Amino acid sequence: MRAAVWALILLASLPAYGVSEDGTVQELRQEIEKLKAIVGAQQKELQELRRRVGEKGPGPAPAVTVPSKSSFSLYGFLRVDAIWDTGQTNNAQTPFFVQSPSRPGTGRTGNRQFTVHPRLTRIGLNWSAPGSVQGFKVNGRFEIDWQNAQGLTPESRQIPRIRHAYVELQGKEWNFLLGQTWDLISPLFPSPNDDTLMWNAGNLGDRRPQVRFTYTPQGQRWTTAFAVGLTGAIDAKDLDGNGIRDGEDSGLPNVQFRVGLQLDKGTVGLWSHYAWEQTTAPVGGAVRFSGYSFGSDWNFPLGNGWTLRGEGWIGRNLSDFRGGIGQGVLAGNEVRSRGGWLELGYQLSPTQRLALGYTFDDPRDGDVPPTPVPPAPNPFAFGRIRNSSWYLHYRVRLSSAVELAVNYLYWQTRWRGQPTGTDHRVNLFVQQNF
Repeated sequence: MRAAVWALILLASLPAYGVSEDGTVQELRQEIEKLKAIVGAQQKELQELRRRVGEKGPGPAPAVTVPSKSSFSLYGFLRVDAIWDTGQTNNAQTPFFVQSPSRPGTGRTGNRQFTVHPRLTRIGLNWSAPGSVQGFKVNGRFEIDWQNAQGLTPESRQIPRIRHAYVELQGKEWNFLLGQTWDLISPLFPSPNDDTLMWNAGNLGDRRPQVRFTYTPQGQRWTTAFAVGLTGAIDAKDLDGNGIRDGEDSGLPNVQFRVGLQLDKGTVGLWSHYAWEQTTAPVGGAVRFSGYSFGSDWNFPLGNGWTLRGEGWIGRNLSDFRGGIGQGVLAGNEVRSRGGWLELGYQLSPTQRLALGYTFDDPRDGDVPPTPVPPAPNPFAFGRIRNSSWYLHYRVRLSSAVELAVNYLYWQTRWRGQPTGTDHRVNLFVQQNF
């Protein structure tokens, strides 16, 4: 580009020095025209690169090296959510189900709610250690947000919550992970409700401390993974009230397993888990309890911007894995349940996405006692027999770093022996990525 500029200056100065346009000048003009064409092509390429970067958002953050020679990179986002509800959920910021209108303090009409919070703001660190350990590259992640202790602290004094904290050893085919991250089962998430990801309403799995082994053979399309984790990390179940979580009292971790297959178009997976719990005093005549799930996940591109994704499962005593609408063992009875979710998505443009979906969690009615009411010591603590939602999700990238989204959910929770709770929920958020 500089060469073209100097050539133009030289050409413009030729008449001033009385140089005639002989063959040499003609050749120079031709070379200048070629340079101008090259510069024009480079400018177009630069504009296209800028456009692509703007669509995909900012690239990975630059790494910072610390005294141990490990390198760190910072990521995350600033976010604020505004939420409107026409019905009362168990918690406006972290909803799992809709309260029955017969619940004291709920009311049948005029129970609209509004909340606004920055709790989903997130900060994370990815780190990579120098060298390798027996041929394995050592990486790690630490990530927090502030979606914690609602109702226990003022809304201007949010408490940090650890989302991920793990060390990972990556080999050519084997991968080992130690620490806290997502459950191995139920690896996908519905698009709306970033507060609680439709847990207890059709989507299983959460984050917990675990040890995970993953095997991905080179040149193959399948992956198999096995994990052992802490039981009680989510529901902290202590049926006998002895101060020890029943999962820990069993002396055994839960086990999880998944096989995934990469197809020509899309992916499918089969997974399962099993967990043990034990009490020191009989509960409903028993001291040993167990929980399990069998499920599948799928993600298929349908062409022309359309995708179909979802999960389906059955299981028992799933409160620690966000199933059974949070009801695991009731009166000594392990609650059986089934559920899942299905979502049809459409990529409107490189910066806009639309999704329509349905989720449900359906415990077996006979496993759930009727809803207790006052003067029961813990009214409405159980009695939920179906939790379902239709939803519509829209998300748009306003710039390379700023996103806006709106979710609408038509949410219903059926209660045994009590009126059904219904909520029209609208969640609007703005997110600044970094």
